[in-house]
Amino acid sequence: MTPKLKLILPLVFFILPALLNGQDKTPVFRAEVNQVIVYTSVYNSKSQLVSGLTPEDFLVFEDKVEQEIVSFSQTDIPSSIGIVLDSSGSMRNKIGKVEQAIDLFLSFDNSQNELFLIRFDDEVELEEDFTRDVEDIRYAISNVIVKGGTALYDAIHLSAEKVEEGAEPRRILLVFTDGEDKDSYYELEELIEKVEETDCIIFIVAFLDEELSEDKGFFGIFKSKKQEVRDQIASITDSTGGKAFFPREIGELDPIFRQIGVELKNQYRISYIPTNDAKNGAWRRIDVRIKNQEERGLKVRAKKGYFEDGERKPRVRRVEE
Repeated sequence: MTPKLKLILPLVFFILPALLNGQDKTPVFRAEVNQVIVYTSVYNSKSQLVSGLTPEDFLVFEDKVEQEIVSFSQTDIPSSIGIVLDSSGSMRNKIGKVEQAIDLFLSFDNSQNELFLIRFDDEVELEEDFTRDVEDIRYAISNVIVKGGTALYDAIHLSAEKVEEGAEPRRILLVFTDGEDKDSYYELEELIEKVEETDCIIFIVAFLDEELSEDKGFFGIFKSKKQEVRDQIASITDSTGGKAFFPREIGELDPIFRQIGVELKNQYRISYIPTNDAKNGAWRRIDVRIKNQEERGLKVRAKKGYFEDGERKPRVRRVEE
């Protein structure tokens, strides 16, 4: 049985009744086929979030052509959020602190959010399906059993599939791991391809195992094993508009999870209708800027492009600046 079947099989019991009833409803996202939505975070030179900006502060370009902003807001947008928790054996002495940090993140939860919990060791398990009650998530986390290896790529791949079923307009994955992938069915390249096609933002907090070598070889000209793992993890988040965090001490987890929670409550939601209306599946680069950005000491983090397939809401990914 592939990892996909492990996660999706329980969903048959929810999907089958709808099929038997002959329901054939047009997905609500088709109303926004021509509308590109970009969630944007703005930071100042001190890495502090900047609020209170207006549409007049932003410039949006698609393939170097300026676009007209048709919708703009900075509100706590309801989200479908997947919490993806490493429960491998190496987590035995960390799980209590991680549970505390996730609980801090949940304290920022919008009551309109829906959440699910996936935990992974050398297998991936859906521990709690979509719920709007954070207590369901807290209870599920408190009952996680620590054991086994680390199928990180499988967990993110299947979570990306799961979060696409969410009912809310913004989709988020929050992943915690303490090691490199060792047990996945999916390769890194397959995972990146998947998340590039998925309209979700991925944050990964990776408290990497101290046993990972930092040796850079003779004359220090090669990447250490730890740096290779960092780069692999960062490549996953970079393709979604999210961010990877690499705390060195367990005490750093609380401020990191707090930062993610605060960022999600303060993102700008910008939308535009592309001037290029071709439906050719091509990659289109998005560039979101602040007027006089350098002079104002501001930095923008946003999704940087999408593949327009003409069938559904544009799929968005981020590329290196």
